[in-house]
Amino acid sequence: MFRINAMPVFSSVIYLLTAFVSISANEMPQLSKQHEMPKHITLTWSDDPSTTQTITWKTSSTITNGCVKYSRIGDPTDITDTKTAAYKTLTPCIGDMFESVNIFTVTLKGLKPGNQYSYMVSSGQTESETNTFFTESRNETKFKFLIFGDSQSGSPANLNYDPWRNTVQNAFNQNRDSRFFVNVGDLVETGQSYIHWNNWFEAVKGIIDTIPAMPVLGNHDTYIPGSKSGCTNPVYYTSQFQLFQNGPDGLQGQVYSYNYGNAHFVVLDSQEEEEAPIKGDILKAQCDWLNMDLSSASNTWKIVFFHKPPYYNKSMRANEAIKSAFCRIFDKYHVDVVFNGHDHGVSRTYPINAGKLCYKPENGTIYYVTGRSGAKYYDDLSSKIWDAFFYDPQDQPCYEIVEINGNRMTISAKKQDGTAIDIYTMEKGRHYENAAGMLPAKYNTTRVAVYGSLLNGQTINRPSASKSSTGEWFVNANAFMAYLGGFASVKNGKVVLNLGDKTYEVPADKAIINAGNVTTISAQAILSLGFSCQYDDSLNILFFVK
Repeated sequence: MFRINAMPVFSSVIYLLTAFVSISANEMPQLSKQHEMPKHITLTWSDDPSTTQTITWKTSSTITNGCVKYSRIGDPTDITDTKTAAYKTLTPCIGDMFESVNIFTVTLKGLKPGNQYSYMVSSGQTESETNTFFTESRNETKFKFLIFGDSQSGSPANLNYDPWRNTVQNAFNQNRDSRFFVNVGDLVETGQSYIHWNNWFEAVKGIIDTIPAMPVLGNHDTYIPGSKSGCTNPVYYTSQFQLFQNGPDGLQGQVYSYNYGNAHFVVLDSQEEEEAPIKGDILKAQCDWLNMDLSSASNTWKIVFFHKPPYYNKSMRANEAIKSAFCRIFDKYHVDVVFNGHDHGVSRTYPINAGKLCYKPENGTIYYVTGRSGAKYYDDLSSKIWDAFFYDPQDQPCYEIVEINGNRMTISAKKQDGTAIDIYTMEKGRHYENAAGMLPAKYNTTRVAVYGSLLNGQTINRPSASKSSTGEWFVNANAFMAYLGGFASVKNGKVVLNLGDKTYEVPADKAIINAGNVTTISAQAILSLGFSCQYDDSLNILFFVK
């Protein structure tokens, strides 16, 4: 009789099991990743829309081979071509936590204009489902595209992109003949947080793989996770959207232009505040480029997109540097429409040229703020002096449909559920018989506007020479300060402007005190608060902005 020592046997079994588990843990995920379906399949243009199509997708970083199989629908020979894709590895940015992924890109060339193609993406050992796309027809002058305002989730911790999903899916389902779509910036809440992009792409699946996305960079698309003010190069944005590289140096893929049909489209970057520490004066670089680009554009329509609006709806947030840089060039080459985001309201200005409202669209540019397609909204929006139309979409998100038919363009704004908000049509060569009625009347007494909003019925006084040897403008101090959330007071016989935790003392000759109360202060005193001032004689309004 003998005994077997079970411990060595048991230990050996445990070792073998451990080794097997270890091998399985290391190798099985690799095998499963080889069979992962390609994700975030995205159509964009980086070349001629009539003969090319750019396709981008992501996989695990372990997959290093990819291609696109495609064929022309209706081709009697039914030939399927294959194009090998290039890839680059996208690694986590500072503050973000995700596994590296590979971004594959291929541009199909030599396509036939005005045709529909089917395609399938292949990576590793898997193939995607079959999708389709259209090429632009030659001499196309009738087409439709969609525009979406900010699709962000509302806060960095909020990963719910269902509002964006419902908006974009509803819009496309109602307009399946759209040839492409534009998102005017702030696509995601935190641009360098990949989980936000995962949810954004999931929401737009079935659309972005069928019609091209031609996006615009927003300020949130540069934000770093965990930082309230930190910004960086929008690496995730430029890696996932392969766009025209014809912009100024250092801004390729963020600034670009292209032609579709009888329209010339320009995409600009308005994030000078966020990107200046990294890239310097991006507005000047764009102005030099924009002059050259628009000078060579002979298309029927000229349409521009960028994020921050020069003609805004927020109560106290202006974009004067952007207005100063871009709008004079739009005037020079007569851009028809500028579409913006950022403010999350829907507004359409009167035609504007050199800062003045015009009677006819042929004499000025329409500035259109596109609302919000995602969860975030503001509670301090309002119609401004320059707005012919305004709507505050707090109840639900919205979108725009643009239809071009030769010399006619129609812009329609709709709520997420399809309810119409605004319809506006302009036509080249049309005679506007009642043009004068389109503009607000000139005020009999001079009015004051702060950030484009009229002070509540308050007038402005322009003292005679006997009261003011300089003939300065004087403003109702209490109304002005109340709009800013402050107040004016008199202390020791001097006028003091109180704004937050700051105070400003007004020189005695720049204020009028009546019975111990402040009544008016000089415009010069207001300028000391950092405001600029401009008088519009066509409206008889004195505009203040900061």
